[in-house]
Amino acid sequence: MKEHGIHMLQYDYWANMKLLGHVESIEEDIFHKQMNSVFPSIAETFYHIFRGQRIWIKRCITDLAVDDSITSFQDIDQAKKGFTELHSIMIDSINLHYEKLSEVVYQNTKGTTFKNHIDEIMHHLANHGTYHRGNIASMIRECGYNGTSTDYIQYLRDLG
Repeated sequence: MKEHGIHMLQYDYWANMKLLGHVESIEEDIFHKQMNSVFPSIAETFYHIFRGQRIWIKRCITDLAVDDSITSFQDIDQAKKGFTELHSIMIDSINLHYEKLSEVVYQNTKGTTFKNHIDEIMHHLANHGTYHRGNIASMIRECGYNGTSTDYIQYLRDLG
């Protein structure tokens, strides 16, 4: 299961980078444009995905050193760098600590205690990213631009 979970996190990273590159190719102003959506801008939607990943990896490995200084994405380059660094930390940490993560006990933001296996958490992160990339795709279309495919099957095709 570890390999499948990591594979899904690799897909999630690929999809985030592909969509960030697409947004960058349109015009950078669209990144911060205020819209009526789940989040007020594409930048804030990407930050939400990033922040969720950072929260979850710290729930799994509580003593993990993760850069908490990023509180928003000022531009696309910062988003790409943030996702790249966090992804590397996540993959390395999961590979190193996988056997210890069969039962991750954590509290949600309301203080309720839960427990899940790291495989379930990795699946959640990939699914969460997919959901919010859909929000971003809608925002791009709302601005009058075409989207780009970040479908899982496209990822597999790109892998060759």
